[in-house]
Amino acid sequence: MRRHLQLFVAYLAQFIQSRLSYRADFVIDIMAVLVALSVHLVFLGVVYSKVQSLQGWTFQQLLFIYGFSLIPLGFFNVISTNLWEFSDSYLIEGRFDRVLLRPVHPLFQVLFESLNLASLGEVVIGLMVVAGAGAALAIQPELLDVILFPILILSAAAVYLGVFLLMTSLSFWFEDRLGIGAPIYNVIRFARYPVNIFHPIVRVIISWVVPFAFAAFYPASHFLRAHEYRWFAAMTPLVAVIVMTTAAAVFTMGTRRYRSTGS
Repeated sequence: MRRHLQLFVAYLAQFIQSRLSYRADFVIDIMAVLVALSVHLVFLGVVYSKVQSLQGWTFQQLLFIYGFSLIPLGFFNVISTNLWEFSDSYLIEGRFDRVLLRPVHPLFQVLFESLNLASLGEVVIGLMVVAGAGAALAIQPELLDVILFPILILSAAAVYLGVFLLMTSLSFWFEDRLGIGAPIYNVIRFARYPVNIFHPIVRVIISWVVPFAFAAFYPASHFLRAHEYRWFAAMTPLVAVIVMTTAAAVFTMGTRRYRSTGS
């Protein structure tokens, strides 16, 4: 663990140094993230200007859920860069050969060889939105809330990582330059809303098939005192462990199956 932590610091320092060489690009990336988030917030405001509540959920509650979802998603996006191009760059073009020759776990290298620090802007915006919406809702955090907040955030980030790592790992069997991660990513939008506004089939999909609800709505509902979902919120760490364990196991199986391109 200590060795991998040192390697992570080395990866991070190297990446920051390289990004500082192109500061304008880094600033543009951050601005792009902020603009995208602002557009979504404006959209929510427009929707709620026409209705008072959505299946009993107020605008401030929805805003809290949205802000909460941004925090783990931001952490995930920091390390997800190589997952999107894994099939193309690592398998089809043969970069995975280099990974296997190093005395470091392949998954560690894939996750941390390239970082997207601009996504930390999502974390900051998410915290600001949660704080603002929480204040508007007069939420009084208890000691348990303070303890659970980082646990649920890390668990939610692990759910995102586990789902997309599993999708990425399938590339060992089905090499695909386009990948299936991008369409799945769009499902995240559904998990940012209360599940009771959707058709039962959609609820099942975002809860048990592609469990993004455990990375957004369910853990956020704990702080909104939505007692009907308290057991789902409590299950978030368990779901994270199951999804990550399954994804890591499939990735390991794929690594053993991998055959060099010879290029």
